[in-house]
Amino acid sequence: MLNLVGEYHSDSDARRDEERAFCLAKVKDPNYWVEHLFPDVYDGELKNLPDVSGADLMEYRAAHGVALAIKKFERLGEEAITVSTLSVNSADGPLAAFHDKVREVVEFASTVSKRARLDADNEVNVAARAVYRALIDACRAYTAAGNAPTKDRLTAVRNLANGRIGVRDRLPALAKAVGADVADDRDAAELATCMRRRRSGFMGVAAEHSGLIGVWKVGNGHVEDLRNGTPKVALSRVHLVTAEDFETEFDAWRT
Repeated sequence: MLNLVGEYHSDSDARRDEERAFCLAKVKDPNYWVEHLFPDVYDGELKNLPDVSGADLMEYRAAHGVALAIKKFERLGEEAITVSTLSVNSADGPLAAFHDKVREVVEFASTVSKRARLDADNEVNVAARAVYRALIDACRAYTAAGNAPTKDRLTAVRNLANGRIGVRDRLPALAKAVGADVADDRDAAELATCMRRRRSGFMGVAAEHSGLIGVWKVGNGHVEDLRNGTPKVALSRVHLVTAEDFETEFDAWRT
């Protein structure tokens, strides 16, 4: 049986070798796949989608990753509004903390962009790259003022907050390209939820029809979607395991 196991990516990325050893001891099979490397062994749902190399359909992954990055950028922009209203005399500490958060958003966007493999010039990838560029450009414009006087740095923070408009303006093209069923095509949170659920359904189909055994680690949200029936996928040959249940057994094995 294939075990479809939830994870929180940053936690599992830091301990892959240990997880592989645990899974081998648990299921007695060396097969262990991270989310985007499960093989595409079932193409019945993909006959009209060429060049699909992995079970986690890359168009959905690209749109989902973009939406998650923008959600983080939106939260950053909300904080930027607050920071930008500070007086020059009280801003140095908050500005330093804000700078670290900008770096975290840039690093996250870079990571999800690389995992989405946006090299091919299809409509989805072109739209996704445009959103990433707008986000990164807004952050770079802010960091360019890093050594400026405090007053100018506060202005740069406000400009970053305003940069959310340009990022949102590029979302509709991506939502249209990927065929997202959303009420507001400029809402990153809604697009992220839509794409996560589509990816969850696709993962369920790929897992059920793979005929493989072992462990496939995916984001815990996908496991929860499949558990609550959001995507209508009948799973008779797949064992779903939440991140929390995996963690309990993993911790017991390590001690």
